[in-house]
Amino acid sequence: MSMQHEQQAPQSVERAVTAHHRKRIRIALWLFLLGFGGVILQLVHVHISPRWDLSQEEMYHIGRVTIQRPRGNIYDSADRLLATDRDVHSLSADPARIPDPEIVAMRLAPILDMDVQKLEALLSTTGPEGRAKRFSWIKRYLTEREVSALGDLDEIAPKALHLEVEGLRFYPQGELAAHVLGFADRDGDGKEGLERTYNEYLSSTPGRRVGGKDRNLVLLPSLTTDYEPPQGGADLHLTLDADMQHNLERELDAVLIRCKAEHAKGIMMDPFTGEIYALASRPAFDPNDYGAYEDRLRYNRAVRDVFEPGSSFKIVTASAALELGLVRPDTPVDCEGGLYYPYAGRRITDTHKMDVAPFSMCFAESSNIAMIKTAALLGPETLYEWMQRFGFGQATSRDFPMETKGMLWPLSTWQRASMVSLPMGQEVGVSILQLARAFSVIANGGLLIEPHIVDHIVDTEGQVIYSYNPPAPRRILHEETARVMRELCHEVVTHGTGAYAHIPEYRVGGKTGTAQIARPREEGGGYYSNRYNTVFGGFAPLANPRICAVIVVHAPMVQLHYGGYVCGPVFRKVVHDALVDMGVPEDPAQVEVTVPPVYEPDADAVVARVDWNMMEPSMSDLLAPIELEQVQLAPRSEDIDPNAPRLPDFIGMTKREAREEVRKLNLPWSVRGSGWVVYQNPPAGTPLYDVSVCRLVFANERRDAEDAVE
Repeated sequence: MSMQHEQQAPQSVERAVTAHHRKRIRIALWLFLLGFGGVILQLVHVHISPRWDLSQEEMYHIGRVTIQRPRGNIYDSADRLLATDRDVHSLSADPARIPDPEIVAMRLAPILDMDVQKLEALLSTTGPEGRAKRFSWIKRYLTEREVSALGDLDEIAPKALHLEVEGLRFYPQGELAAHVLGFADRDGDGKEGLERTYNEYLSSTPGRRVGGKDRNLVLLPSLTTDYEPPQGGADLHLTLDADMQHNLERELDAVLIRCKAEHAKGIMMDPFTGEIYALASRPAFDPNDYGAYEDRLRYNRAVRDVFEPGSSFKIVTASAALELGLVRPDTPVDCEGGLYYPYAGRRITDTHKMDVAPFSMCFAESSNIAMIKTAALLGPETLYEWMQRFGFGQATSRDFPMETKGMLWPLSTWQRASMVSLPMGQEVGVSILQLARAFSVIANGGLLIEPHIVDHIVDTEGQVIYSYNPPAPRRILHEETARVMRELCHEVVTHGTGAYAHIPEYRVGGKTGTAQIARPREEGGGYYSNRYNTVFGGFAPLANPRICAVIVVHAPMVQLHYGGYVCGPVFRKVVHDALVDMGVPEDPAQVEVTVPPVYEPDADAVVARVDWNMMEPSMSDLLAPIELEQVQLAPRSEDIDPNAPRLPDFIGMTKREAREEVRKLNLPWSVRGSGWVVYQNPPAGTPLYDVSVCRLVFANERRDAEDAVE
């Protein structure tokens, strides 16, 4: 019994000790769980709402870098740089670190050439709404002199001033192609020209990288936690040729001085592809300092201006009449001795007075009378249709969204005298792009093409993301009609009003134009009597045109204010240089062309405009159809005396032989060149009573009359 009692005592003690330990373990476990839970709660709290000092410590080891990408470059067709971004310094400040803004402002003012009070406001610790500022721009885009003069910024305000690197648009060629390129403002937004049109491609959006920093506070790429790449910044590659552009601008500047003109513009393009090699408007501006120029100088007249083309517009009337078979180059036209009355009380004159002459000579001498009669054969509806077919009244290019559509009045608004004015380029407003495209139709064989200046766009990875895709060209003339028109335009240069555009090494085709400038409505409307737009448009070489160019000079203040005299020499110089630089084989004229030392006015100098102040009220009515049977290009055969003496055939005669023959006939004559007769006007067989003057063209080689008309 005592033995059993002794065995139970240790077991009860053991159970008591075990229970005590379990209790202590449970208490320790709960304490541990409570402590661990507190740590977790604290971690959650720190994560959700960290203490400021802990956040600062974390931020101290985390860096954020903005990844800038410059605005895209612009290159010419030979990859010469026209526009780019360059790095410049800008000064910023942390106002919270500046204890005395007034003292800092006084030190910075003479260096930055800024007002002390303005600087003090920028350095103030509070913004306009009383909020604390931690960043403020002091002056952006510092000059090298200003950066050097600032020296050690910590001496001025420790850890408060910083030089930031920014991209600034830079045009290394200065004024070259300024109106084409436009400019980008200080914030990198394109405002004019291609900078504006293709801003979506050229502009860039900064990226960013977030990651850990080492003990020297340098961001480690290996510890990057977040990355957003920059976007945009693609490069534009143009069809423009910097050399041709420079030559065109130089010659336009020269003609402004030579002719005391107000402004000038020009274009050079490939008549087959529509690639624009040069497009200029003068005077110009420097896009590097665009703010120093008035808006009128930054205005791209070559794209936005509308002008009356004058006689250069006669290519439309002539092309339509040839295409429809209403005339041929040898069709005789009675030019009425240089004086014509298409309507009662209205008088139209020609400077080069002719009687009956072939249509080719009428075109070369820019006869207003011949063109009015030709247009009457077309009729108003057909003439209007052909002006539209040539693209007038329509924008020409996707590259120039600000381009004017010109002024082509609807047929329903035409007045009776419109059929006198329109055939000669009056009462119609065109752009230089439209006129260049019209001449290209003749040069390329009858196709209406789209001018363009952007060839392709390349992104920062070197991938082409845009390439010009031309619309299908639209045929508006048969090839044969275009060929005949090229020959007629060549005669303008060899035998007509465009002699100053003649290039000895290459056959040139073109047309001159001189048109009065419209007077603004606030000045009473109408037209100035002594202010003109002068034009020469053409192409070369005739065998295979490689360049089509149009030159326009506004208000030349010289006595010889005619398209041939003012614009012809500019065309000759820039086209000659371009063809030589391109290595185009020579295609010299087949007849001798003498540029007269003393300029004789071209025929379109006398503007065939209706004087509305002298018109009868009935003349102001809307256009009444002209009866075609009332229009007679030349006297009908039954009106000519079959026994009348006729003009002989001078082709092949020497100058002495021709002189003797003319003396026998007692006729006045006009000669050009030397050698043998290769061209005569009027043609052989014309009744002598219809001949007012016999015009003969000589060349050093014998050739028949057909070969001479080229």
